[in-house]
Amino acid sequence: MFLPHMDETDQEIIRLLHDNGRMSYAKIGEQLNLSRVAIQKRVDAMLENGIIENFTVRLNSTKLGKYISAFFEVEVEPRFVEQAGNLLSEEPEVISIYQMTGPSTLHMHALLKDEDALEHFLFKKIYVLEGIVNVNTHMVIKRFKQGTGLEL
Repeated sequence: MFLPHMDETDQEIIRLLHDNGRMSYAKIGEQLNLSRVAIQKRVDAMLENGIIENFTVRLNSTKLGKYISAFFEVEVEPRFVEQAGNLLSEEPEVISIYQMTGPSTLHMHALLKDEDALEHFLFKKIYVLEGIVNVNTHMVIKRFKQGTGLEL
């Protein structure tokens, strides 16, 4: 797939970094027959232009003591959506939160230690917020795929 604001070399750099975010610019350069400096300039330009937002690492939540992965559909009175979204986004358990269309105003993913932590999160951090109408909770049983971002 060719994107108009990126040439094939940029796209290949992203593919390589997507597969191995720790790959050095020198190693990428070897594979693409370019210098380390040329790769660095291209990556810097993609960062500056917002094509690459950041570099991250994916952690295994269960090995870090977070055994419950749950998704929440949080229905909020319209006038409190912004406030509730901002407050919930500050909670360390929250991995992602989005405002959605339809009756469920906020869609949120959180990682929690256990059932007690889930109960505490629901009743002490969500339901206490002004404007919360309803919360549907869905616990993950099995993960088939977890994305790391847009693939080219």
